[in-house]
Amino acid sequence: MRTFIIEFPNEGVQIRAELLEEKAPKTCEAFWKVLEVPLHTSGKHAMYTGKEVSVQFPRELCEQTALHEVAPENQTCFPQPGELLFTYVGPYAWGGIPSPIYDVGCFYGPDARTFFPMGWLPGNRFAMVHRDDLEAFAEMGAKTGTHGIQPMTFRRA
Repeated sequence: MRTFIIEFPNEGVQIRAELLEEKAPKTCEAFWKVLEVPLHTSGKHAMYTGKEVSVQFPRELCEQTALHEVAPENQTCFPQPGELLFTYVGPYAWGGIPSPIYDVGCFYGPDARTFFPMGWLPGNRFAMVHRDDLEAFAEMGAKTGTHGIQPMTFRRA
């Protein structure tokens, strides 16, 4: 099983997550390809879905992989704490935005759901935070909610 790190560099926090390769093989393979080089990005607290840090992956990294118009795999609308979901939203589908959206949803607490003003939007459940890191993951998710956008790095372990 392949492991990657979600780092919150300003806080010195590193979270381990494992790919769910047997349940979402195409999503996992494409995600792993995107992480050939560490991805320095940022996460913001989600507006509609509950306890989620939403991370937009760069178009130029995703559009050459299966993450572009990704096939449905291991989908859910009710993610559990520690689950990561990948969701692709095509151009003009979300509020008329002309660019596609490549979203990694980092769900850190209970009672989350992927319901938006446009309706239910299932995501591919492709990774799970290591059990020993769930508490730190929840703390960072809550901090994103109270303190705003947080720098994040995704990299292979």
